[in-house]
Amino acid sequence: MNNSDFHIVNLAAYQTPEIIEDVNEDFIAWGYDNSFYSELIDVYLNSPTSHSIINGVVNQIVGKGFSALDSNRKPDEYAKFIQLFKKKDLKRIALDLKLLGEAAFQVTYNKKKVIEVSHFNRETLRAEKCDKKGKINAYYYHPKWSDYKKGDKLTRIPVFGSGASNEVYIIRRHIPSMHYYSVPDWCGSLNYGKLECSISEYLVNEVDCSFSGTKIVSFVNGVPTPEKQNMIKQQILDKLTGANGEKVIVSFSDSAENKTTIEDISVSDAADVYQYISEECTRKLLLGHRITSPLLVGIRDGNQGLGSNAEEIKNAQNLFENLIIKPYQSDIIDAIDDILAVNGIALKVYVQTLTPIEFTDLENAVTNEQREEETGEKLSSQKPEMTKEFEKAVLDNLEDFGEELSEEWELIGEDDAGSYEEELTLHKLNLFSGESSIKSDPTKKSSLDKGLYKVRYVYYGNKDPEREFCQVMMARNTGTTHGMLYTIEDINKMSDAGVNSELAKSGSSSYDLFDYAGGAYCKHAWKRLLFFRKRNTKGGFLPNSETKDLENDLKVANVPSLKPKGDEATPPNQRPNKGKP
Repeated sequence: MNNSDFHIVNLAAYQTPEIIEDVNEDFIAWGYDNSFYSELIDVYLNSPTSHSIINGVVNQIVGKGFSALDSNRKPDEYAKFIQLFKKKDLKRIALDLKLLGEAAFQVTYNKKKVIEVSHFNRETLRAEKCDKKGKINAYYYHPKWSDYKKGDKLTRIPVFGSGASNEVYIIRRHIPSMHYYSVPDWCGSLNYGKLECSISEYLVNEVDCSFSGTKIVSFVNGVPTPEKQNMIKQQILDKLTGANGEKVIVSFSDSAENKTTIEDISVSDAADVYQYISEECTRKLLLGHRITSPLLVGIRDGNQGLGSNAEEIKNAQNLFENLIIKPYQSDIIDAIDDILAVNGIALKVYVQTLTPIEFTDLENAVTNEQREEETGEKLSSQKPEMTKEFEKAVLDNLEDFGEELSEEWELIGEDDAGSYEEELTLHKLNLFSGESSIKSDPTKKSSLDKGLYKVRYVYYGNKDPEREFCQVMMARNTGTTHGMLYTIEDINKMSDAGVNSELAKSGSSSYDLFDYAGGAYCKHAWKRLLFFRKRNTKGGFLPNSETKDLENDLKVANVPSLKPKGDEATPPNQRPNKGKP
């Protein structure tokens, strides 16, 4: 046999992609023939295991969507955030970051303010050569680099911070010796993804295109010309085969001794070999992607997974969440923060996770914001429980608040208090200035007072309280005519007493005593009292001339009771779920 007729296919080992610099080009090529991104995408599309893993990780990265811990406190800034960063763009960013190792935002400006942020296909960008300081100043765009030819016109897009009206923000991780590009974290298992693609393709071809003829027709009376062979072959096929393909082998030879022979090169235990290779590819891909359990990305075969051991599944989920998912989320959030900062927006952005709350480790989560960030569940409606530390912080400051009114003041009306905002609405006042509470001197009249009317609040409810906070608050009522009275400013100041953010509602820096009194299961609430000054400081009744302003302001005395919109009018223990979410 002639050596030139015998060929061996060399299955060479896969090499790490090279960063290729062409002196005649302004951009830096990525991989052999500038096709590394295409290789990654091909594996994603054709390797079942890679496809499942990457989709599973991406779904975990984006969770239920990006939100902000302080969205309630900064509604305008939060509205601008969700307007700039669309859910579909953030999911595409997460896919690119996982699949390709990098992702890109296109940032559009108007008068130095960001007006639009969108996902930019990372595979369409190639880095510009560095300047003398080693900085990448721009990226070049081409819709399909595999079709690029020297001389094609490329679109140059400056990097974020350049001052251009359109910029590109690249999200990537630092990898030593790789200045222009970053490989994805699963690059070490890319060979196995390629191997799985090859096996799949081979097995499909084996079924569809292998030698599976059921008849062989041999002509041993000479070898006709090629044109004659094709004509004879077609006539036989027309007679013997159907629509599903050729099942007849036609051969020509000049004698019976020289007739065509067909030999199989068989692999012993081929089924076991393919099964082993397939399972090895799956194992190595799971390892390369750092998947702590196949179940977490929706992969399960008979021999893998964590079965029904809930504790192991929980541990695997916690490891996966903290070691794999959160770093990706952090990279995206850092990019969001950088872009929002251009518009002067600062939010505590986080991702609402898909992780079941019972799988979340909250042991070290101190504040509600930390709990919200860990669980990915909005805790805005959560009714906090009073803790000893918080009670002490409030009690240490109680002596600065509260007053007793003299006999010159007559109680003319009372009702259950609503929330702080509802109390302000009731009195038609607008005292908000962006601060979390109103700062005032408790010895001075309240901002709610008008003319000869005073508005005060008293803590009331269970006369045999169990909590220290409630015990002291109720004890302060003893020996007073109407109980210890507080202004609306007093209560807000008390809410801020001590560093009590561990009990704060999401988006707030203070625990709201107005809304939640002593916390979940508390049996107390606030009552609003309206007083009229009928006597002067010497005990004499005020003359009519001193009450004219009151006659002109009867709306204060006759203001209708505002029915609370929520549960604030009743003690927490009488609310649905005992004041807990």
